[in-house]
Amino acid sequence: MLSIRQISRSLSSTVRATPPEMREFFRLPAQYDYRTWFPMHMSVQLKKMEAKLRSVDLVVEVHDARIPITGRNEQFFRTLYAIRPHILVLNKCDLINMKNYKRKIEDYYYEQGIQKVLFTDCKKRLPRALNDVKVSMLEALESTPRFNRTVKTEYQAMVVGIPNVGKSSLINAIRTHSLGIKRKAVEAGARPGVTVRVQNRVRILDKPPIYIIDTPGVLSPHHGNVEEAMKLALCDLVLESHVNLYYLADYLLYFLNRNQDFSYLELLGIGEKGDEPCDNIQEILARTCAANDFRIASVVGERWDYDRAAKHFIQLFRNLKFRDSCLDQHFFLYR
Repeated sequence: MLSIRQISRSLSSTVRATPPEMREFFRLPAQYDYRTWFPMHMSVQLKKMEAKLRSVDLVVEVHDARIPITGRNEQFFRTLYAIRPHILVLNKCDLINMKNYKRKIEDYYYEQGIQKVLFTDCKKRLPRALNDVKVSMLEALESTPRFNRTVKTEYQAMVVGIPNVGKSSLINAIRTHSLGIKRKAVEAGARPGVTVRVQNRVRILDKPPIYIIDTPGVLSPHHGNVEEAMKLALCDLVLESHVNLYYLADYLLYFLNRNQDFSYLELLGIGEKGDEPCDNIQEILARTCAANDFRIASVVGERWDYDRAAKHFIQLFRNLKFRDSCLDQHFFLYR
């Protein structure tokens, strides 16, 4: 009986002696529609946010630092930011190399007319970062006309963004930092869709009194290209039940190869001396199953568990095992 190592080696025997050609573009099969990942009912929540705007002085947008450019909901620009002052917070900044990307991201947005980008890590709740958010909110509030809310003695802000970027976590962190209240004011979770409706307001500051409204994550119903959708899914910003793991793992393989990060061979346990990178996801998953003994029962016995192998591969990215987890690297190539 062949050992797992022998099986793995036999599966990799088709690898060529010269480095294989890698894909220049990522494509899905024509019959597969990734747009089914994005629920259309989210437009209802957007309308509820618009209805709240009359009582809102500031919009705080929270986004994932791993995709600092990609995936921001373009509908927010037309319906929210055009009417109220807006600040941008990139959360989960601990998941990227800030020394490499902070200045590049700031320069990119400065050219887009956004003077200041804020970076936070709501898990660690770093005081300096939270204080920067608080100060920026105050500056935006105090420098902008209040129109119909001039008679009000308190300010009201609204937090918006796509799912699972840390909107609720930011509210809880600022509240704890400013008021010293450790109990959660709004429910937060590690999966998309924990906040399902526009919430009641939460007090986050006493002087001046500032309240903030939490809102559910809203994805744009229109995504410009398949890579944008894949990046969102890879960062766990789309419900996993809506995502095809095989194609998501294939996109991760494409991304790593494009950026010449071939560490996946060793991390998946499929790299031995002389092995070359591979651009075939089916072969990668088969070799991963063999190397890690990922099996599943079937009517004819056992077979390789490709779903488990794909999840394992994807989780390596989410656990920061690869060289660089910023998926928007190409925006900064010449900066």
